[in-house]
Amino acid sequence: MDFKRIEVIFLIVFFSLDIFLFLSFRNSQQLVSSTNTNTSTITEMRKRNISFGSLDTKNGYAYYLGSQPDESLAQNVSKLRNQKVSYEDVNHSISSALSDPIEVKASNRKSVMDKFIKKESNVLFGKDYKYSPQLSSGSQIVYVATTRLGEVYDKTAQLIFSVSDGEVIGYTQTYVKSMIILHERQAIKSEKDVITSLYANSEIPNNSKISYANLAYTKLLEAKDSTIYIPVWFVTIKNKDSKVVTTKKVNAFTGNIIKSSTNGDSSYNAQ
Repeated sequence: MDFKRIEVIFLIVFFSLDIFLFLSFRNSQQLVSSTNTNTSTITEMRKRNISFGSLDTKNGYAYYLGSQPDESLAQNVSKLRNQKVSYEDVNHSISSALSDPIEVKASNRKSVMDKFIKKESNVLFGKDYKYSPQLSSGSQIVYVATTRLGEVYDKTAQLIFSVSDGEVIGYTQTYVKSMIILHERQAIKSEKDVITSLYANSEIPNNSKISYANLAYTKLLEAKDSTIYIPVWFVTIKNKDSKVVTTKKVNAFTGNIIKSSTNGDSSYNAQ
């Protein structure tokens, strides 16, 4: 498919996106924008034993991005060695079972896997991924796609290693070869705006710690075989009492809180 045709497809998709976002915006819940209000909220959060580091007040800019499925993984899967690999056409994904599991510890698993993915016979396009402690857990080591426009926190572009009894036994991989900017850059909410808004909307409990607050692109919707991505703040919160960890997602353009559906996918319904 030539580039001009891709541009036309994304123009059609983006017009549909405009209508979708307008309808969502009418009932959206906007971020508190007053500097004085934010300052008093920060003070109140400290009093309620909510721990966090210095919050960035810079708004910054981001884009609506688009991508189309490609067969890069399928075309290069024969390069992989010492693993049993299967390719799934619908999701354009690889599933791998390693012939020789890799022993890892909590203290070294990033360095061990960073070295592993650099070799093309181990993982395809490994240089295009970055370790994400925010998305990883005891049973999974998650790497996210990196682009010139930012990181992608989405199942359409991830490398997820499975860990069992201290060993990496295999992985699943999805890949996005390139992103297309669909619209000129737009201002986004600052880290401070997002955190104070989450607290004001009872999304951050007392006696908790904000472990991470990262900005990344994630899928908004799919249309005409194309995927639209938006910038989202991923805020990870750990309850100091229960030790339960939750991650809140906030649309960086509008400040709307993104809910997760029962199947784990994100839903653009604002709280």
